[in-house]
Amino acid sequence: MLRRGRFGRPMDAMASEYTSSMQVDVRLFSPVVQINAAHTVMLAERKIISPQDAAAILRALCDLHAKGIKALELRPELEDIHMAVEEFVVATTSEEVGGKLHTAKSRNDQVAAAIRVALRLEILEIRAALLELVGSLTALAEKNVSTVMPGYTHLQIAQPTTFAHHLAAHAWAFIRDLERLELVYVQANSSPMGACALAGTSFPVDPIRVARLLGFKRLSENTMDAVGSRDFALHTMAALAILMSDLSRLAEELVLWSSAEFDTIEMPDEFSSTSSIMPQKKNPVVAEIARAKAGRVGGALLAALTVMKALPQSYSLDLQELTPMLWDAVDQTKSSVRIMSRAIGAIKPKVENMRRRAEESFAVATELADTLVRDAGLAFRDAHSVVGRMVASATEAGKSPKDLSFEDLQSACREVLNRDIQLSEVKFRPALNLERCVEARALPGAPAPKAMRAQINLLKREMKIRKKLVRAEKRAILKAEEKLLKLARRMSR
Repeated sequence: MLRRGRFGRPMDAMASEYTSSMQVDVRLFSPVVQINAAHTVMLAERKIISPQDAAAILRALCDLHAKGIKALELRPELEDIHMAVEEFVVATTSEEVGGKLHTAKSRNDQVAAAIRVALRLEILEIRAALLELVGSLTALAEKNVSTVMPGYTHLQIAQPTTFAHHLAAHAWAFIRDLERLELVYVQANSSPMGACALAGTSFPVDPIRVARLLGFKRLSENTMDAVGSRDFALHTMAALAILMSDLSRLAEELVLWSSAEFDTIEMPDEFSSTSSIMPQKKNPVVAEIARAKAGRVGGALLAALTVMKALPQSYSLDLQELTPMLWDAVDQTKSSVRIMSRAIGAIKPKVENMRRRAEESFAVATELADTLVRDAGLAFRDAHSVVGRMVASATEAGKSPKDLSFEDLQSACREVLNRDIQLSEVKFRPALNLERCVEARALPGAPAPKAMRAQINLLKREMKIRKKLVRAEKRAILKAEEKLLKLARRMSR
């Protein structure tokens, strides 16, 4: 269809295979059918084609929608799914009638629209999966509000916290990922139809009507930008790369926590594997693969940015190579979030081990320094030096935190300040208590049980609001699709 006018010879078979996007375009089948149906409805309403021709084209499209993609011949020489659909319509009607399907549109605006139609639903699915993950983290946190564990900086034990506090830290990162995906959805929900190749068309088309039939919220503002830009895809991939980076951090901690050295969680058998040679092994393979897939998604973003960085306006076939990267990022993110949600819901914290790790470290040192400031009147830097010297001496002597005495503190004070401090032992001992240390940190967002319960309630509220938004946006898309198909069937009679 495309070559018979301009070219005298068919395209080289290898060149057809090399430049064809047919294999990747499979997931665009339904969006392409919908776009053609919406465009045909508009052409008929604007009297650009006759009602009879529109009816014949819509009958063919409705038939194709019912039969599915298996009804198409996906030959590489057709180049893409758009030409395969048009070939089906021409074969079902006639060249004269079916040839009118492409009136006042281009593959350029059509492919940009098809990617957006498909991407909208994918974004909604990822958001729904991410909400499930946040729900899994929140549910586990709610069960472990009082489960004391060491917090870390530089992967060194720092201060006592709770398992709930640590889990919620990940949950809030994913809430921000949801915020980014909500913005991405708004950007993707814009129709490029009417842009044609790059400069619009002289036919009296109604792009707003097509946009509404396809459930788009708005039109792209510039016809050249509409077909030549893929920043909505780049923005999506950037949001997914950040999401996967956040997910990888969680996966890394599952790997660490389940190791013999940390031994603070039990990874369920269903999400673990063993060695082909070492029968004792229990490997956290789900978390490891999720960690690796984060690199894959980040790599896809970098590759897509590199494709786009030197393209002149407006359309070049280079853009075709970006689309598989987008879908790969979407697929890897969606599957990773879903499986990690299931894994989080199944892990078992080793509460005693968590507490012992916190007890055996000097995680309470900061609280002791704060106590010296509050109750002994020391400047914080002096308090910091005194406690630091006490810990160093205890470490050299092989003492654990529970072996520390009030005399150890006074001895350190004499070494650093050349004097004793005015502090009763009644104030000293509670400063070394893990629960007291955690409970004292009751600011909003902190690990104290009361503060954590408030934080968990906030997470639940965030999830409720965002679940409602996802349902509403999906309902709007499905309603638009249903109305379009009903209208197409009615006009095809």
